[in-house]
Amino acid sequence: MNLQEVGEELEKPFTFAVVGDTHFLHPRFGQPTEETGGSFRPLQVDQYLESVQYVLMPMMDSLKEVSPAFVVITGDLVEGHHDVELAIDEIEEGLEFFEGYGIPLLFACGNRDRVEAFDSVVRPYLGRWLGKTPRERFFFLDVAGCRLVFLDTPTWKRNGAQRKWLELTLNNRKAAGIDRTFLFGHHPVWPLARAFFTNIDLHLDLPEILQEYPVDAYFCGHTHNQNVLLHRTDGRPVLQCMCASIGLSSEMPTPLDRVQDLLPYPQDVLTCWPGYLENTAPGWFIVHVGRTSVETSWHHLNRGVETRLVWHRPGELSAFEKMDHPPDARLIHDDLNHIRRASLRFCGWHALRQDKKVFLNGVLVGNLPPANDYAPIRMDLPAKCLEHLRLENRLEIQVPRNEACTLGNFILEAVLPGGRFARTRPTGEIFTWSDRWGAWNSSWLMKMKPGRPASTLLCFQ
Repeated sequence: MNLQEVGEELEKPFTFAVVGDTHFLHPRFGQPTEETGGSFRPLQVDQYLESVQYVLMPMMDSLKEVSPAFVVITGDLVEGHHDVELAIDEIEEGLEFFEGYGIPLLFACGNRDRVEAFDSVVRPYLGRWLGKTPRERFFFLDVAGCRLVFLDTPTWKRNGAQRKWLELTLNNRKAAGIDRTFLFGHHPVWPLARAFFTNIDLHLDLPEILQEYPVDAYFCGHTHNQNVLLHRTDGRPVLQCMCASIGLSSEMPTPLDRVQDLLPYPQDVLTCWPGYLENTAPGWFIVHVGRTSVETSWHHLNRGVETRLVWHRPGELSAFEKMDHPPDARLIHDDLNHIRRASLRFCGWHALRQDKKVFLNGVLVGNLPPANDYAPIRMDLPAKCLEHLRLENRLEIQVPRNEACTLGNFILEAVLPGGRFARTRPTGEIFTWSDRWGAWNSSWLMKMKPGRPASTLLCFQ
């Protein structure tokens, strides 16, 4: 039975699953970072390979037990390859892996999915399920009175053809008897914590569209964070649900708002589940579409449901249940002599040079590790620096005059006896020596003169 036939027989209530950023990688497609086209990759090949066994396989086993009507993968099906022929082989291997679980699949295109591979492998696969091959990498289908809309976010252009198509697709829902609409894309509209890590044209266009044409939810990935955001627009609020199934077995689940500033303006956030820092807590969404309501829950790979939302009308949540985390340890003066280890967390754009000097309370710590894509980086502090830690700490980063980089999300993280964590609060500052972020019109961006050091105060109290 193909998905077209499933859709014709499907009635409310029904259930589907949403999975993001699987980054499937087979050993024969593994490649050193320097062979990926020179791009910065926060994870190494062996970490993506490990994720297949320890995350993707148990995740798909869990989903098979749920028996959803279909599974949506919101892009970055595979880790991607710079060679076109290998990229096609890789995406075929990835598709075969997921198809082997016997659940109908639907896909949005991610930035790691080479268009040549997506067009030659994924679109024909979708055609087998949909009854016809989509003409573009953006398309929609109607099932049980629900319109499922798939965007091609990597190629979205401001006021372009895809915007016109989306407006038409949303405008004619009533005539088609549609009462629920779910959007799926790779890039987020609002990239929580990872500043500027989305398609700026999508970021500008989609709120304008969705304030006029309400939808039930927009599901996305890309940042590898896990979170839920109900964001204000000039019309009806928009629910953005972000998930990723990439994870590291060596990382403890880390609440996102403990280590990074969430970045959306507080006055624009109606409610939020901050979720988890990328690569520390793989998970997925289960969506149950009832006759009069929708229930969405986020599932942790090992711990099950951690947040649950219910709504009857788009933008109006009737229930929002979130699991609370124990607070971090409160560092007092007597603890300073008992810190076992400490690290500096930060994010960066185009900060690839390794001659940026880090000073903490006037003491040279070392050179700042390279960073890009505003991915979280952790720099362990040398043992000799622990004795210089205070409750209030002055951090200074000396940046070369000719590096147009961006740095932010600085926090100190200390481990106390018993494995307790104490952290300074994210300051929200983003320092930039670059001119590339002007279109974002962000008040939290601090423009720096060439060669001027970044300086901030990191407080444990």
